[in-house]
Amino acid sequence: MHAIRKLLHPRSIAVLGASDNPVKLSGRPVDYLKRFGFTGRILPINAHRAQVQGLPAHPDLDAVDGDIDVAMVMLSADQVADGLRACARRGVAVAIVGAAGFAESGERGAVLQRELEAIVAETGIRVLGPNCLGMLSVRDRAVPTFTSALDEDVDLREGPVAFVSQSGAFGSFIFSEAQRCGIGISHYLNTGNEADLSVAEILGGLVDDESTAVLMAYLEGVHRGRDLLRVARRAHELDKPILAVKVGRSAAGARAARSHTASLAGEDAVFDGAARQFGIVRLDGMEPLLDAAQVFATRRRARGRRLTTLSLSGGAGVLMADLAGGHGLRVPVWEQAWQRRMAEVIPDYGSPANPVDLTATLLSDPDMLRRALRVTVEHPDTDLIAVLLGNADKGAELIVDAIDQAHRATDRPLVVVWTGGSGRPRQRLRELGIPCFTDPGRAAAALGALADFSLRPPLPSPRRPDDVDDRVARAVVRTARERGRVQLDEHESSRLVAAYGVRCAGAFPATDGDSAVAAARDLGGPVAVKVLSDRIGHKSDIGGVRLGLTEPEEIRAAAEELRAVAARAGDPHARLLVQRMADGGTELLVGIKHDPAFGPVVVVGVGGVLVDVLADSRVAVAPLDVDGARRLLLSLRGSALFGPVRGEPARDLDAAADVVARLSWLAADLADDVAELDVNPLLLGAEGRGAVAVDCLAVLTGGEERG
Repeated sequence: MHAIRKLLHPRSIAVLGASDNPVKLSGRPVDYLKRFGFTGRILPINAHRAQVQGLPAHPDLDAVDGDIDVAMVMLSADQVADGLRACARRGVAVAIVGAAGFAESGERGAVLQRELEAIVAETGIRVLGPNCLGMLSVRDRAVPTFTSALDEDVDLREGPVAFVSQSGAFGSFIFSEAQRCGIGISHYLNTGNEADLSVAEILGGLVDDESTAVLMAYLEGVHRGRDLLRVARRAHELDKPILAVKVGRSAAGARAARSHTASLAGEDAVFDGAARQFGIVRLDGMEPLLDAAQVFATRRRARGRRLTTLSLSGGAGVLMADLAGGHGLRVPVWEQAWQRRMAEVIPDYGSPANPVDLTATLLSDPDMLRRALRVTVEHPDTDLIAVLLGNADKGAELIVDAIDQAHRATDRPLVVVWTGGSGRPRQRLRELGIPCFTDPGRAAAALGALADFSLRPPLPSPRRPDDVDDRVARAVVRTARERGRVQLDEHESSRLVAAYGVRCAGAFPATDGDSAVAAARDLGGPVAVKVLSDRIGHKSDIGGVRLGLTEPEEIRAAAEELRAVAARAGDPHARLLVQRMADGGTELLVGIKHDPAFGPVVVVGVGGVLVDVLADSRVAVAPLDVDGARRLLLSLRGSALFGPVRGEPARDLDAAADVVARLSWLAADLADDVAELDVNPLLLGAEGRGAVAVDCLAVLTGGEERG
């Protein structure tokens, strides 16, 4: 963090390879530092010139007196390693490597990047990049960068929003648009290839920075997911939102044969679940990101989801109400007493309900808006306020003043939608710190994101259940390892699950028809007979299951058929599993897997044979507590299945949440051993009847394929 603080607020910046030509890439950092008024030391390093752009130049870093906080390394890719070693010897805290031609460019570039990583490991110097545009610290006017975003005559607008981007060019587009929208920026950093410093580490430095209240991130991939979640937890504690756009949504079709869990918990699904779980506000693109930044930059929070809308067009108010509902907001009709108060200040032909229709009279009587907003600000059941206007340049000064007065009179979030006109009133409102949009849908989405964040649940500190016996689970794993296997059969997988306190349907292994009949007799009632194999994953795909058997003859016949089925599927030594038929219920999938970025995760979904067809699932980082597991289950599209449906009783959601929490601890405890585990179906009974695991399948780490 010491080095990152030096990076965020440097007092001395050296530019290696600095050019005297301010147009060249290697000359821009010096030009920008001068032009934007960096008050620290600017140290051009150029072995061939005594001056660079009017500043004294130094032949090398050793010729510089005093400390050097940051070095901008503007050398070619094959010279960067020598430049970094020189920085490390000189005690430079952080080096920014601008050159491309590293891991993004092929094998030779990958070799060069590995050399950079080795220098970092050997010397302890921190590196931003390579292949990055650098950074801007707006408050300090520290701009060691060569981004074209500063080429034009721009005024850097300082504010509480910090932005970190893995993409250089697109990140600069976002930075420029943020400035155009009036969003004040404290910092903008581009991490490039992340040979050393990652987005998560930079965010970790920014979250505790007093000049920053909102964190934005543009991500193309996440390599150190747990680091990001630690920052998210800290941001949650400090009430500083992380607004993130992550691109590269990828399906897990290539791994669909591994397990249902693997196919449902692709990279993007894991990030989405982790973001939801840890309060990261995920957004779908540049416009939603900047829209949310406008609203969050006010530092106001929503006390609820009740939106009051005031409009000079009744149709616009109705549209806003429709759109708000799609983002989790409510537009409730005001109580009669408050409607009467509003009716006193608007025309008789307006509507004092909510949405409030001020009518076009507002254009000739701008002071009416002031009066209506005063009533709105005093209304106790309003959590958020939206003012919808159109054109209205004539009289805009009075309208803007009325909105500003109301905004200053309340701590509730207030936004304006001003469509049409010259755009000057929108610019003025943004200068006053009032979020302003041209489209009601974008305003509704931003307010919805603010409400979701404001009302987020506290982050839990999960506690491991007392009755878990991980020694039994580890013994099952150890036995399989000793036999050289990476896939457990269903009976072994059930023992693994049962060790974590999950109830499994009663079952006995069998080798032939006679032993199957004996097992059925001991279990009692109708039974299922299944292929039991550590080489065959999805038994139903090969016809490896027979259900509802009661008579000895049909059990024997099923046993012989299934042994033949297993042989044809490639396992002539497969055994049989005889299992007591479970009572009917709602079928769920609960699974675990190991994600390369976030580690162990748990997956829940609507289960059964249609699991891949419905693809209704959610992912969370393990471990979870029961409350978190319940929220995960209720976030499913099919969560209505947990309530009474067409005469069927409500399902035992508490039991399902308990199973999910327990299996999340299995994922966390055995992360080094269990790569994937499916419980499908987990049969959920009526309320108070519990849940039972009917089919389990586990794959250990170290296996590349399964039969």
